[in-house]
Amino acid sequence: MEYERLLSKYNYAELRIENSSESVATIKDDEIRHSIGSHHGASVRVLENGSWGFASSSSGEDVGILLEKAKKLATLASGKIGISIPPVVKKEIIERGQGPDEETQMKALSELSWDMRGDRITSRNVSCSDAVIRKEFFNSHGSEIIQESAYSFLSCSCIAKDGAVMQKGSDRSASRRGFTGLKLQETASEAKDKALRLLGAAAPPRGRFTVVFDHEMTGVFAHEALGHACEADSVVEKESILTDKMGKRIGNELVSVVDDPAADDFGRYAFDDEGVAGKAATLIEKGVLKSYLNSMETAYALNLTFNGHARADGHSQAPIVRMSNTYFQRGASKKEEVFDVKNGVYLKGMKGGSVDIFSGGFMFKSEEAYEIKDGHEAGLIRDVTITGNILQTMLDVECVGDDFGVSPGICGKYSQDAPVSDGGPHIRVRNVAIG
Repeated sequence: MEYERLLSKYNYAELRIENSSESVATIKDDEIRHSIGSHHGASVRVLENGSWGFASSSSGEDVGILLEKAKKLATLASGKIGISIPPVVKKEIIERGQGPDEETQMKALSELSWDMRGDRITSRNVSCSDAVIRKEFFNSHGSEIIQESAYSFLSCSCIAKDGAVMQKGSDRSASRRGFTGLKLQETASEAKDKALRLLGAAAPPRGRFTVVFDHEMTGVFAHEALGHACEADSVVEKESILTDKMGKRIGNELVSVVDDPAADDFGRYAFDDEGVAGKAATLIEKGVLKSYLNSMETAYALNLTFNGHARADGHSQAPIVRMSNTYFQRGASKKEEVFDVKNGVYLKGMKGGSVDIFSGGFMFKSEEAYEIKDGHEAGLIRDVTITGNILQTMLDVECVGDDFGVSPGICGKYSQDAPVSDGGPHIRVRNVAIG
């Protein structure tokens, strides 16, 4: 093949070709917008003189010219980059989603927006994205990988108002099998009901409490607080609180976290954008840090086995280390045991937050919360914010349920987006600051 001949001239080079089609529909109150587009492009990376050179084009520019551009860019600087070369792979993986025609889909979304109306509902939003992406990967060692996949992502939100009180409810659904795989009515109904529920919620308490995370909040903690700190590019740059902690205990024995690209959830993929098979990585096992998420470059720098966690948001971006499906593993306790608290707070869903992976500090705001009185959910409370430190919180986990739930999302990093999922069981954490 012509690509193989061109790439073989370099010590290491790779070519990515991407074709995608996308549909985005938004309905704000009764205003409907719908756009359809397609994208085609190619990019190359060349490793030369210890540095990467990257070049991309959407205009059908000759691959040979792109490779020479990338090589020249790489030779402008003398670096120390090395890579672990994965096995040669020749594979084609096609996964096509199924969905209705455009008219049927827009009618279904319009009905969702209509159903979210109500006396105290002041604003409604429905957003749905559908995409089919075909990726071709070739490198100078002979790999040829073709992957075609589809995804649909639905987000619904409502604003409810009663007097001076205003609250937002939101929910989302995702599918790797097309629009028909979305939970349409459930997503819209939950967004509306949540907004209305929160109007009657009380203000949160302040102080330190024993808290219970639902599966979504547990997943957010696994992704935001732990997963990002385990991304090896941050570790190499010594920007992560988990730098130099491999093999060390960083939590109690109840804490185990895995990131698995092969799991059948929204973050699934077979090969990453470096042509490496996506493999499950046990990040934390019974409180001990076991692995990082890595690329070819970070695997080499840290002397680790690569696990296929480098992804790019389109052909014009270079691959960076990313999570896929990140899970806090099940424990042995029944749900009623997790809730065995005299006075505490039950946190459900995540409304926003931030994490500093260098210091380990985090702040999360739950979508809704309930007081826990003598092991049972009591009054609904709103606007609950928790703060803490990653390492201390992992030591303070005191009970992990045997249930499990997963939520989809779009993760942003360095201006690149990637589909992901996260989840886990109900967990109980002591001494959490609420303010």
